[in-house]
Amino acid sequence: MSALTRHWELKLLALVVSMVLWVFVMTAEKADVVVTAPIELDGIPAGLEVKGERPDSVDVQLHGLRVALDRLGTDRVRARVSLAGSRAGEVTLRVQPEQITVPAGVTVVRVNPSRLRLVLVAVRS
Repeated sequence: MSALTRHWELKLLALVVSMVLWVFVMTAEKADVVVTAPIELDGIPAGLEVKGERPDSVDVQLHGLRVALDRLGTDRVRARVSLAGSRAGEVTLRVQPEQITVPAGVTVVRVNPSRLRLVLVAVRS
């Protein structure tokens, strides 16, 4: 019997265990990534509109499994900001991590910029 075929069952078992361990390590690795998320303005009060410069996106730092972050599409991350209850004039809104829509298993670490300045004016009929 040659050295390669001797105890082939144990060698095969060692190969399978090492492959399972490799897959576990590769899928359990956590990472951070920064993506650009479009801003969606919700709840604009009736009779008002956003005037002037309007930011269209924020940078969002995400934390999660590397596999989940690698499969993350640009259309899956969104910033939803509500203007409900706002009045005409300059409005400063804080963008919280809870306002960022992300897939399950991914958490929001930071949002930049964390404040948005908008100007609301009355709509003329």
